[in-house]
Amino acid sequence: MEAVEKAMRDKRMEEREKREAVMEERMAKKEKEEEAEKAKKAAMIKAAKEFVEEMGGVSNYPPMRFTFSGDGSTKNTLQFFSVKVAKINESLQWPLDVYGFFSVRDVVDHKRNMIFSRDRDNCQTISQEDPYLTLTGPTRAVVVTSDPLYFEIELKVKGTAESEDKYLSRLIMTYRTGFLDRSFTSGLSTLEMAFKEIIQSVEATISVKVVDGSWPDGFRGVFCASIDDIASLKVKLLECGDDRLPLDADGNIKLRCKVVSVGLEGLLRISVMAQCINGDQVVESHCREDVKSHEVVFEPRRSGTSSNTELKIGSCRMEVTVSWSLFSYQL
Repeated sequence: MEAVEKAMRDKRMEEREKREAVMEERMAKKEKEEEAEKAKKAAMIKAAKEFVEEMGGVSNYPPMRFTFSGDGSTKNTLQFFSVKVAKINESLQWPLDVYGFFSVRDVVDHKRNMIFSRDRDNCQTISQEDPYLTLTGPTRAVVVTSDPLYFEIELKVKGTAESEDKYLSRLIMTYRTGFLDRSFTSGLSTLEMAFKEIIQSVEATISVKVVDGSWPDGFRGVFCASIDDIASLKVKLLECGDDRLPLDADGNIKLRCKVVSVGLEGLLRISVMAQCINGDQVVESHCREDVKSHEVVFEPRRSGTSSNTELKIGSCRMEVTVSWSLFSYQL
């Protein structure tokens, strides 16, 4: 009897040792895979940094390169809608005075195409209630090909003195078609981005000019662009914090962001919202077919320009002009 019990105990021990060995093997394999993934990411980051250092500089290529020639072809492009400071380290406190840059490098010239850029003496103040960066780019459409794009972020929080400034976010990473990540943690923050790849697109460069009347007194304004297949996401062209539009000598509104990517088979909608500063009244441009006076709609073209003078807020009538361009990266 004792011999039988001993044999059973030995068998159970043997089975337990086998299970433990299997578990150890699995853990070792997992650790090895994790180390390999870390090494792969480190190698990619190193390669990206080396590439960025080699290419240097800000892109010199403007938008509308083929507006009047009709050369080039449609390309897939990357459209940015927003960049949000979603989380901050406990060592920081809201609000934050942010400066620095966020750029993307593509195959067109591999140089920085600025999405956000501010000097230290022109910081943007962001709060927990409004943690979004005011995007001013891209300066031309971001072209997506089989070659990787490079995201380059270097954002700082302004301190009392420059020596007290801290990196809010600092990273270099690659983007390829199908890339799903929208949240990026580095420095003292986590950034959340809204962007989308636009298939077979053309580049739209937008300008808005006041042609009659004047902006209503006591109203702030927001100008936006949207693409009909993703109407829920808007590109903010300009937000006026007071009751005056920023105009040049010819009546052109000084938009912060001008370039939008649009699918050739889609539609581009330009809308405006005016809100009373005291909050008592709102006049809004809706994304609806039946509200023509506060929104203008454009069908994309391969080249040339399109204009519409029916964008209105009160007595203020504005002309929207869109310059269309195809792409080429055989420079």
